[in-house]
Order: sequence, then C-alpha cells, then structure tokens
Amino acid sequence: MIPSPVRFVVFRYGHHSPHSGYSRLAEYGVKEYQAQTLVIDKPLSRRLIRERLLWRLAKGTPGYDRAALAGELKVAGQLLREAGCIYHFLYGETTYHYAGLLNNLRRNRLVATFHQPIAGIQRAVQIDWHIRQLSAVVCVGSSQAEFFAKLLDPGRIFFVPLGVDTEYFCPPSTGATRDPNLCLFVGENYRDFPTLRGVIELVAYWRPQTRFVAVTSAHGAAQIGCHPNLTVRSGVPEAEFRELYRSAALMLMPLQEATANNAILESMACGLPLVVTETGSIRDYVAPQAALLTPPRNARRMAEAVIALLDDPQAQQQKSMQARAHALHFAWPTVVQQLQQVYTAIA
Repeated sequence: MIPSPVRFVVFRYGHHSPHSGYSRLAEYGVKEYQAQTLVIDKPLSRRLIRERLLWRLAKGTPGYDRAALAGELKVAGQLLREAGCIYHFLYGETTYHYAGLLNNLRRNRLVATFHQPIAGIQRAVQIDWHIRQLSAVVCVGSSQAEFFAKLLDPGRIFFVPLGVDTEYFCPPSTGATRDPNLCLFVGENYRDFPTLRGVIELVAYWRPQTRFVAVTSAHGAAQIGCHPNLTVRSGVPEAEFRELYRSAALMLMPLQEATANNAILESMACGLPLVVTETGSIRDYVAPQAALLTPPRNARRMAEAVIALLDDPQAQQQKSMQARAHALHFAWPTVVQQLQQVYTAIA
C-alpha cells in the first residue's frame, strides 16, 4: 500500500472500445489504491475562453483543447483543497500543460504517462518546461526513455506497460473455429500502409486462397486501396471485433514505429499469433515465441513470414498458446501493481 492517495486524471478516446484503452488503468487503479478519478469530458465554454486565447494557451501542445483546459482547472481546484495526494495524468501529450505549476504544493505530486514514439512526442509536445515540473514520467515503451532522459533525472523516469483485459479478450474454446486462410489487420496510427499493401499483393499472388480483413478508419482504408482478397471494415461493434481476433489465423501488423499497441495486446490475449514489424518498443510487448518478427519496410520478408505461418498449423497452435501466456503478463491487475514503484518513489 502506498502512503499517498491517488487521483487519476482520465480522458477516453472515442475510438477505444469499452474494454480497451489506457483509461481502463483508472478502473483497476481505483481498486488497488486509495484512488479517485477526475474525468476530462466537458470542454470549457467559448464564453469563458475565446478561440484566440485558447490558441495562445495551447501553444506548444497542439492537442491541448477546451476539455483538457477544463480538466486542468478541475485538478487545480482539488489540488488546492487537499494535501499529500498523487495526481496521475493518463495522457501527458494532450491533457497536461499547466498543472505542473502547482506540483509539490501542499505535498501534492504530479505524474503523467506518455504514449507516443519519440517523433510523435516531439510533434505533440513542442515545449519541455512543463515536463520538467513533473515529479515523474511514466513511459509505455522503453524507447521513449531517450527523450525524457534529456529533461529529467533517471530516477523520475519509469516504464510501466499498457495493460489488456485478459478476461474479456480470451481465446476461443477450440482452435477449430479459426479460419486457416484469414489474416487480420487492425488500426491506423503508425501503421505502415505501403508495406501492408505490398504484403497483400504478394501473399494473394503466392497463396490465392488467403483473405485479409482490415479494421481501420476511412483514412487508413484509402491508404490501403482495394484488392479482391481484402475486406475493409470500420465501426465494428466490440463483440464482433473480438470474434475477428478469435476467428483469424494470424494478426498482420506492419508498423512504422511502436510503443504500446492495444491491437497487439488484444490479439495475443485472444491467442492470435502475430507477424509484426520489429521496431521501436515492440519487444517490450511481443515475445519471439508468440510471433514472427520482420524487418521494417520489407514487404517481401513479411509476406514470406505470413505464408510460412499459414502453412504450418502446428506452429500456429504453439504460437497461439505462447501468445495467450505472454499476454497474461499484461493483465490490468498486474500492470496496475507496477505503478506502486512510481508512486512510492515520489510520495
């Protein structure tokens, strides 16, 4: 048990399904710690903050909006009323900017989690003075530490992985329900769409019975293009989405960069083997025994890996079991307990 109560400053992205996303950390954290949640949901009225003033206030953090400003005002009001608490901003890139000015006041401490790869952080956070004011930073990928090492002492930088709901995302009762010719692709951010297109073309030529389902946005679909062996989906209901994880033969995940990735954790939790680009922090989450790792921007190597796995049912079964076993290390209750090292260090 940590000595200080925790306040999770929570924002939820609309594209995350009810059982997905980093905001779920707060749900489990409330059970583990003396915690409350401060939810960022209602944007500040334009009558209070005009657009031009908001632009000035958001300078250096392009994703900082009216809801984030309202959230920080809520944090400031509560922080001034209580003492000895830890405030944890779950999305440091977009919801944290000014609250650090009050850090250490009345023995309150501020922590923020950052999610983007280094290039993404540099685009989303074009200032650094507010990061220096934090008591600690939580990284979801070990590759992020290089960026924060220039701003904070090593003792204030922590790695705590993204979690996954392993009770909801779980394997089918039998592997016989999987389609031996179905490859699944999920997502948009930092996905390598040119490589994905190349893999689809090559695999469809070498192994015509293979089918691909891509769950992505309209923007992602436009980057993939059309192909007879490809079905593009968007807005898939969560229960149907889970069935895609459970019915595919493998998850295909070409990446430009990587820190944490919901789709990777959810697919592993469902026992779905991976063919994934080895880049960024991918090895923080993906074990070689549960996946085939391929070099970046190499459609041929990835296509060969896809075919090798599709044509080897025994390897699929082994990697499916290993994927599920590895995913259990990222179950939310386990991940939330890892935050204790952060909170204890700064309390």
